[in-house]
Amino acid sequence: MVHLHARSCYSLLESSLRVERLVDQSAALGYRHVALTDKDAMFAVMKFYKYALSKNIHPILGLELDVQMKQGLSTFILLAKNDHGLQDLYALSTQRMQIQNTVTFEELCKRSKDCVVISCGIQDHDILNGWILHDDTEKLKEYFITCQNSFPCFYAGIACNDSGFWRAKNIELKKLYRSLSIPTCALSYILYEKKEDVKQLRILKAIQKQARIHDQNLNVLNDRYIRSMKEMESLYDPEDLQNTEEIAKMCNVQMAMEKSHLPVFQNKLGIDSSSFLIKLCKAGLQKRLHKKENEVYTKRLEYELSVITRMGFTNYFLIVYDFIRFARTQGIYVGPGRGSAAGSLVAYCLGITHIDPIQNHLLFERFLNPDRVSMPDIDTDFPDDRRDEVIEYVKNLYGEQHVCHIVTFNTLKAKQVLRDVGRVYSISSSKIDSLTKLIRNVPNMTLRQAYQENTKFQSLVQKDELLKELYYNCLALEGLPRHISLHAAGIVLSNQPITNVCPKVQVDADNQATQFTMEYLEELGLIKMDFLGLRNLTTIDQIVKQIQKKTHQPFDILKIPLNDQRTYQLLARADTLGVFQLESSGIQSLLRKMKPSRFEDICAVLALYRPSAMHNIDLYIARKEDPRKIEYPHPLTKPILEETYGIMIYQEQVMQIARAIGNLSLAQADSLRKAMSKKNHEQMESYKELFIQGALQHQCTFKQANALFDTMAQFASYGFNKSHSYAYALIAYQMAYLKANYPLYFYQCLLDSVIGSETKTNQYRQECMHRHVKILCVDVNASQDHYHIENQALRMPLQVLKGIGQSIYPIILKERQNGAYKDYIDFVVRCNARKLTESSMRILIDGGALDSFGLNRATMHENLGRVLVYADLVRTEAMGQISFDFSVVSKPNVIKVKENKMERAKKEFMVYGFYLSQHPVQQLRQERFKECIPFSQAENKTGFMQVIGRVTSFRTHTTKQGEPMCFVSLEDETGKIDIVLMPALYAKEKDQIAKDRIVFVQGNKNRPQSIVARKLRWIDTES
Repeated sequence: MVHLHARSCYSLLESSLRVERLVDQSAALGYRHVALTDKDAMFAVMKFYKYALSKNIHPILGLELDVQMKQGLSTFILLAKNDHGLQDLYALSTQRMQIQNTVTFEELCKRSKDCVVISCGIQDHDILNGWILHDDTEKLKEYFITCQNSFPCFYAGIACNDSGFWRAKNIELKKLYRSLSIPTCALSYILYEKKEDVKQLRILKAIQKQARIHDQNLNVLNDRYIRSMKEMESLYDPEDLQNTEEIAKMCNVQMAMEKSHLPVFQNKLGIDSSSFLIKLCKAGLQKRLHKKENEVYTKRLEYELSVITRMGFTNYFLIVYDFIRFARTQGIYVGPGRGSAAGSLVAYCLGITHIDPIQNHLLFERFLNPDRVSMPDIDTDFPDDRRDEVIEYVKNLYGEQHVCHIVTFNTLKAKQVLRDVGRVYSISSSKIDSLTKLIRNVPNMTLRQAYQENTKFQSLVQKDELLKELYYNCLALEGLPRHISLHAAGIVLSNQPITNVCPKVQVDADNQATQFTMEYLEELGLIKMDFLGLRNLTTIDQIVKQIQKKTHQPFDILKIPLNDQRTYQLLARADTLGVFQLESSGIQSLLRKMKPSRFEDICAVLALYRPSAMHNIDLYIARKEDPRKIEYPHPLTKPILEETYGIMIYQEQVMQIARAIGNLSLAQADSLRKAMSKKNHEQMESYKELFIQGALQHQCTFKQANALFDTMAQFASYGFNKSHSYAYALIAYQMAYLKANYPLYFYQCLLDSVIGSETKTNQYRQECMHRHVKILCVDVNASQDHYHIENQALRMPLQVLKGIGQSIYPIILKERQNGAYKDYIDFVVRCNARKLTESSMRILIDGGALDSFGLNRATMHENLGRVLVYADLVRTEAMGQISFDFSVVSKPNVIKVKENKMERAKKEFMVYGFYLSQHPVQQLRQERFKECIPFSQAENKTGFMQVIGRVTSFRTHTTKQGEPMCFVSLEDETGKIDIVLMPALYAKEKDQIAKDRIVFVQGNKNRPQSIVARKLRWIDTES
């Protein structure tokens, strides 16, 4: 026998049953078959199928489907008898998983030939359920005759015999089925693994419905667990159980359907793809070499083309070439390359990448190994605001049925599950936060891990019975899929409709995705191409366009010199805020130490600044500063390791040494590199023998060869992909070059890219101050929709103010087209007529947008109510046209009010998220704390000092002695600094520490960016 109706957790929030537990528990109970019938979707099919086979249990692939009949919805269980049946299920599931779409009975009939169809009748919304409950024999008879005549293999399901009510109903129903000669089968409905797991389902349902745990409308069914054979035999008739076995024997999906392939690229010359690729590459090489002949390049190109053609990847390259060509024709900036693809001369000739692989010693075999059949992987970066245009082009070219995004699942991870379940149990968010803040932000962090490693987390759980219950409920649900999303970059293309090999789901109004996740697609022949949206490319593109617009000169970012001294001076100062890959404080510290002086140094920075490679940083810097310290593992490695001062940094260097000394082919060298990085010792040993034999032919001793191999193995475990490092270093260099040579345009576009992020805006604004780039306040007469250059300064746009969004600032700009606002009253009158609200006007006042009218902000606030009354009186409207009659009433007198500077600064902070005109710390230092120095001065001093600043953040730390201490970040108008509170002082002050509070500090500064506090005094700004 077999259970034929089982939902897994991939019926999102409708079941708590994990796929593995469905299979394992079925096997443990002695079942030889196991079925999966998720509701409407087939997300778990591949996972279930492969896992069941690995456990030597026969998988039955099915679907629970709501079908639209004339009288209403009815639920059917569909089981694929063969691969054609599975494809029919894929098509039905795809149709059902479209937004607001249903499957009609007629459509089901067309796709049921290779499926077992079973009626269900237990769902409340099922018309069959209603007729059963009301004993409507005529309707039931009509329904079952229709099904019997429509489906070649139809069974009536006998479900829920564990319920006395349904058992009695089923006895009567079986009489009807016998009279119609309809076979029946047992249909035990499974939603969770064990009887007690019903509580898990109740919680999931509550999350789904945004309800509380005791909500009576949750409709959670009891006793829907995986029953043993003995239980089933006590509940169902032998013939119904035997029929489940007969059905199982009918279902033999092999997954042997024709695999998908990439579409054939249609070229305009009408020649085969290989010939067209060769033609393009030869033309591209001529262009790259400026029509000069070079045998090295020619031979390398011929070799790469032969490998690509032999492996059948010509269409892959042509498809990528084509959408990049399209992007460039549309003025879309394309990144210079990404990943190992930069090692391909073919990609360079096609314009897919812009790093010369021969000049930079990049290896094709690192990208495409002719000895190891694996798909090429070319990822392409586009500006994040234009990526969708390229994807749309691909969809239009190959057809919606052949192009698709890839699904991903947002799961109930440690913090998410605590928040969701906590909400279900009505636990306050502050209480939940007390737990979640103790969970480290690291990949794959689990609740159990947090509990085991954090004594405070453990203590909170154990001391509070409600939190203890929460914790154990969360453990059971952690990791379950919660909802679907789109893979950040992946797109698949197919020469046949994708639904032939994989069902699809509509994720949003514009995007379809595969129902299978990325790891299952390649074996189906669905090849992923990554279209990545990179904000930094958007910024570069905008800067370049601004330079071209303002200078009226052509400017090609790909032709900038790679030896620009201003750029390297900027990098040596670590003045890299806003520069791609080089913004973090750690990497800035490395730049200051290394002082890059050539492009290769930037590449090395990206490769070295990783946890596994950082131990080589000091050695690299020492050898860079003093070439006498350079050592090579063997003299023959000098040409390979010279650019990195004798240190193996890149995976490609390991491959080159394997070839140069061990006589391995580059394909073998790549396989060795992979074996070393994966620590595959068996494979490593087989290559080690080959390597040593080759090394002995190069006058190496056995001992030297052995030592060199071991050194390579050590480095290969953390070596970085040189092709990727060079490609991303080029983007970093481009941004650094623009910052060093065109700072005004750089900051204009950089600030534009972070509108909406007050933290980033303030960070970049403060740097502008240090770089003497003036930022002008928001102004209703001067601001535009984005930052713009005004008299060698940058004017802020209206939308940087909180509450002045897309629906508000256009009102001000549109009205300004009728002439500049003459004064405060003129602005209020005109914008009031345009339906600008009083609250929006007050935000503009607090942000300084009306300062140019010559009134202080307190005065404008005080008079706004009266001016609005005046505005209503003078406005007239006729036939939809607004006009003003100023003769109706005289203009109100403006009553002037004295302004409190501290109050003004506070309100400014509320609308910007930072202090713009005057930081309150600056005012306090000038008026009450004259002994304090600004942070910019403190930066270059050591010893005792007094400072005053605003708390921006703080974090606690436990000393080796187990005592808590604290690091507090402070800011003033000139910069930031960290204050260290040792345990004794922290114990005294911990209740006072809070974000946005202002504190006076006395302490000692022995490090560049931190002061060890001796004494604190908290400042009350209200007084």
